[in-house]
Amino acid sequence: MKLRSRQSISQGIGRGTVAMLAITLCTALAAPRLAVAQTETVLYSFCSVGNCNDGAFPVGGLVADTTGNLYGATLYGGASTSNWVGGGVVFKLTPAGDESVLYSFHNGVPLDGYWPYGPFTMDAQGNLYGTTERGGPHSIHVSRGDGIALKVSPDGTETILHSFGAFNSDGVQPMGGMVIDAKGNIYGTTFFGGANIVGTLFKLTANGVETVLHNFANNGVDGYYPSTSPIMDKNGNLYGTTGSGGSGAVGTVFELTAKGRYGILHNFSGERDGEIPSSTLTLDSQGNLYGSTYRGSGTCCTDPNEGTVFKLTPSSNGSWQETVLYNFTNQTGNCQHPASNVVFGASGNLYGTANYGGAWGGGCLFEISPAGEFTVLHAFGQGTDGVGPTGNLVFYEGNLYGTTTGGGESSQGTVFKFTPQK
Repeated sequence: MKLRSRQSISQGIGRGTVAMLAITLCTALAAPRLAVAQTETVLYSFCSVGNCNDGAFPVGGLVADTTGNLYGATLYGGASTSNWVGGGVVFKLTPAGDESVLYSFHNGVPLDGYWPYGPFTMDAQGNLYGTTERGGPHSIHVSRGDGIALKVSPDGTETILHSFGAFNSDGVQPMGGMVIDAKGNIYGTTFFGGANIVGTLFKLTANGVETVLHNFANNGVDGYYPSTSPIMDKNGNLYGTTGSGGSGAVGTVFELTAKGRYGILHNFSGERDGEIPSSTLTLDSQGNLYGSTYRGSGTCCTDPNEGTVFKLTPSSNGSWQETVLYNFTNQTGNCQHPASNVVFGASGNLYGTANYGGAWGGGCLFEISPAGEFTVLHAFGQGTDGVGPTGNLVFYEGNLYGTTTGGGESSQGTVFKFTPQK
């Protein structure tokens, strides 16, 4: 069963089709290795309480606190409805799998947000920060609100930090999460709006004062329609992706330095190096960036358009070199369309998920070793397992945690746990 998140659909159709030399050898396309004697556990199935007051369709992924509790959001459900159509929830899940709803969004209440697509992030005090694509008092571009940035305290109190669409050139419809710097400033992107109507990169102070740092442009050079969360390095430089635009017209990786200088680090071509970067980036200790593209053929495929995992390496002259670490193919049983971030395990292995494919058609959890060996750790879609993993993964104390947008006891999504072999 193939499931698509709203984000992947919006990147592929509508809104303008959001959609360097790679060095991976063709031999990397050999059939993936299958892991043995490793078990996935469904920690929680949404809508399993007889209704969907507990949420439905978790699309953004997870964040963990220091004691192993997991936090995330669902696109639909919540206490304001008796079915899955609600505006979504922010939830907490204990290591034992006990879920509690911290906040329910109220679909149809103008001042409140609803439809949280992106992941939430957490500060040292346990406050959660995120966005909703709709809701709020302003409706410059869409009805029922242009979206909000918000904070949810540990006791479940929601604070609206900014309502997008507050002025004509403001960004609207944020679809990614946010990142916090050491001073408590918050950074994120909007998918739409801004001076050029194709998205913004913004900064919010802890009190919610907004500054638009960059207006993306559909000009054949810049990227546009950003839908993933930016990340920040130790020097305060921001990195992110756009799902369209650039010289190849199918997405970019960009940087905004701490001094305010904006630049494109990589233009995806739509062929050998992938297209439509679909995930939050990951930064290693050497300053390399890692991510995935939802589509694209990689270095050696005959059809595939099934996506890639890539690495960007900075050079001394300021340029960045892309390497395709793995090419997903459309062969039967193979994983297709990676949609999560990739995260590092203790041994230097990379872990991620693909939205489709696998032995049961419900997507895959995979591993890429430092030597480039690709292993399918788990194929989703059998029995009451989840299907369609999309959101950010968390690696915590030797375990991987993530979400699926479908499957589970009520077909409304799951939170899962997987313990890789040492």
